[in-house]
Amino acid sequence: MNFLIQNLIKIRQAPHFKTFMIIFLLLAGCFAWISNKIYSHYYIQTEDAYVNANVVRIAPRVTGKVTQVYVSNNQYVKKGDALFDLDPESFQVALDEANAQLAVSKAELDKTSMIQQRTLALVKRKFLSQQDGDNVIANYKTALAKVAQAKARLEQAQLNLTYTKVLAPISGQISNMSLRAGDMVAINQALFALISDDLFWVDANFKETEMAAIKPGQSARIVTDLYPDHVFHGVVESISGSSGTAFSLLPAQNASGNWIKVAQRIPVRIRILNPNQNTPLRIGISAAATVHLS
Repeated sequence: MNFLIQNLIKIRQAPHFKTFMIIFLLLAGCFAWISNKIYSHYYIQTEDAYVNANVVRIAPRVTGKVTQVYVSNNQYVKKGDALFDLDPESFQVALDEANAQLAVSKAELDKTSMIQQRTLALVKRKFLSQQDGDNVIANYKTALAKVAQAKARLEQAQLNLTYTKVLAPISGQISNMSLRAGDMVAINQALFALISDDLFWVDANFKETEMAAIKPGQSARIVTDLYPDHVFHGVVESISGSSGTAFSLLPAQNASGNWIKVAQRIPVRIRILNPNQNTPLRIGISAAATVHLS
């Protein structure tokens, strides 16, 4: 140890040591500057990036009382899985009434059809007037319309009954759910969210001075704070038509005497190409995005 210290002291006392150190530092600085220039020519990086995904708001298509809930908050479900049921009793009654109304309408149509045939035969033989013929034709058309309306009501009643069983429209994770059996829910009332598991992207905010080089279709590398050792591959999908502050609640007002120019950020959407269940992504987590400019 003493030998090493003595040698270091001798090196520092050498006549050209300071000159050598100055040259070394200058060369190191030049190398770092050149490396940064080369890197920035091919890559642009930002740490102002956040993961996002498709979110489906689950809402019933009819009003009713919840009788059964099959899922819980944060649970993963597959497309077509049962989410919850509504009380089907009133919808079954409406379906029975629609079936009965269709039967009545069909019976009326059959009767009107027979009357039309007989009346038109008598009109043809001049036993009845043309007006009588026109009247039975009009009655037949009215009966046809009633049957069509009754069929439409029946189809709607059948649909409403199927709507009492709410299924997952996509595969993904349940979020923000507090639904319980016994709750009364209204048509189109958003009850909870379902986060898609097959489409994730990063909203990366780049400086406006960097945007001239970024184009849709360029490849990208994404590293999240959640999985710092895992690389997600992506592609630039689209570029926003405005800066991130343009549509904020209180947009910047630059028409003042003490205005200071600040570089704006432009949101760039980068689709993640390789999401997987071993490294499940979460909406809103931070990420670093690097776009390959070639």
